[in-house]
Amino acid sequence: MTNDTRSRPASWSLPAGAAALAACTLLSQPVASAAETRIACAPDDPKLKAYLAMTERMFIPRDASVAAEFYAPRFVSHNQDSGGGDSTTMTPARFKEVYEASKRSFGERGFRNDLIICGGDFVVARVTMTSKMTGPMGGQPPTGKTAVVSATDTYRFENGKVVERWGNNDGVSMLQQLGLPLPPAMPKAPAPAAAPKDSAPKQ
Repeated sequence: MTNDTRSRPASWSLPAGAAALAACTLLSQPVASAAETRIACAPDDPKLKAYLAMTERMFIPRDASVAAEFYAPRFVSHNQDSGGGDSTTMTPARFKEVYEASKRSFGERGFRNDLIICGGDFVVARVTMTSKMTGPMGGQPPTGKTAVVSATDTYRFENGKVVERWGNNDGVSMLQQLGLPLPPAMPKAPAPAAAPKDSAPKQ
């Protein structure tokens, strides 16, 4: 999925925050499963404790009011769901917009941590998400269908707070399960022009 709407037909238009909405694990109901979360972190790792608190207090209820407790005043979001390589400077206050959009489109959502890995300044979480489309998204009317997809988020912490985030989710599968049309493939970027050859004789 990509944020670039220039090549999309009129029947498909996503708001600017939709890719971030799909990328963030902002969910409200636990996924029913007997699977247990596998954790590769020291039990007393403060990053693990912070991530689990983020899950319970922020991601599950989609509560933006606590974002400043877990995120630095300005942090970098490397939103790979938008096609790779994009980086955006975010603030905790921006989460209010993201969560409001999430709740408008997905009145019922679910979340399960499958695997959590800690290393250095990083926490990596592989999760399973459910999303029932109960409201419109990007001009598409609600389908009432539910999608179950996987996602992976990587967080870098400094002084106990997130300063960078990388996110990927299976956006194509989500759209297919929700019964929504896939956006057209992005046009191939033109190859960089070759540097002009220096015809002057070498001195």
